[in-house]
Amino acid sequence: MTKQTQNQIIKEHLLTGQPITSWQAITEYRITRLAKCIHELRRAGMNIQSKTVKDNGKHFSRYWVNKADDEVSNHE
Repeated sequence: MTKQTQNQIIKEHLLTGQPITSWQAITEYRITRLAKCIHELRRAGMNIQSKTVKDNGKHFSRYWVNKADDEVSNHE
């Protein structure tokens, strides 16, 4: 069994339709550089959306993919 890369783990998470934040990446997958993974996945052609969120005085990004975008990219 081959070990998944961090990019593969994040890609699979996003393809479930669930958003992800850096805190989730750390706590669920022990991935500390989510922005780097997102950047690399975007360069590979994934259409990842993002939004800066403010919660409890802290700013962070939330990333997700739209199902329609995913379906289009899977058929290209």
